Amino acid sequence: MLPNSSQARGTNDAAVPVKVDPKAPSVIPAHKDGQEKPGWRKFVSFIGPGFLVSLAYLDPGNLETDLQAGANHGYELLWVILIGLVFALIIQSLAANLGVTTGKHLAEVCKAEYPRPIRYCLWLLAEVAVIAADIPEVIGTAFALNILFRIPLWSGVVMTGASTLLLLGLQKYGVRKLEMLIAVLVFVMAACFFGEMSYVKPSAAEVLKGMFVPKLNGQGATADAIALLGALVMP
Repeated sequence: MLPNSSQARGTNDAAVPVKVDPKAPSVIPAHKDGQEKPGWRKFVSFIGPGFLVSLAYLDPGNLETDLQAGANHGYELLWVILIGLVFALIIQSLAANLGVTTGKHLAEVCKAEYPRPIRYCLWLLAEVAVIAADIPEVIGTAFALNILFRIPLWSGVVMTGASTLLLLGLQKYGVRKLEMLIAVLVFVMAACFFGEMSYVKPSAAEVLKGMFVPKLNGQGATADAIALLGALVMP
């Protein structure tokens, strides 16, 4: 058994040997229901935020840029996507290291490290970037609804805004429910793309050639390459 405080305090600082009773209750914090979380629940708790972050790559503006570049130039600009993914992984790795090391996100670190004039400049730039990123998403969704269901553009814009507010409102019922809904939508989109790929049947040789042999042939190739790079790094 553990000694009491009077027995533990001695005349010297030497460590006092302690006998632990195997029947004594553990002092390691347990889960709220008295048991430790299963491994799969820990895994799910990490992939849920990952699905939310993945939406940055799945907005209509990025998808339209990728589809248009592929329609115009085939496999020739895949090397731009490969380079963009490498840069995106580096940026995301740095962001993750910053969060793990400091316990703060980038905005909090900037607030702590920079003087007030620079903080206000960064805030204004962030607002402009958010507006510039959201406008193509809203308009792109409106165009998609118009193409698929012949819904007027103004109605599509209203529906897109209302759906965004609805998704944000789900957070009051728990962020896990929001993550589950987003995960279902992402899986539906992935299933649609896999179905399209099985129908199109791209050439593996052409895909590898496009990824590792840089080309900028044809009209508008440079502009499409810049747009692809921006669509990958922007999120």
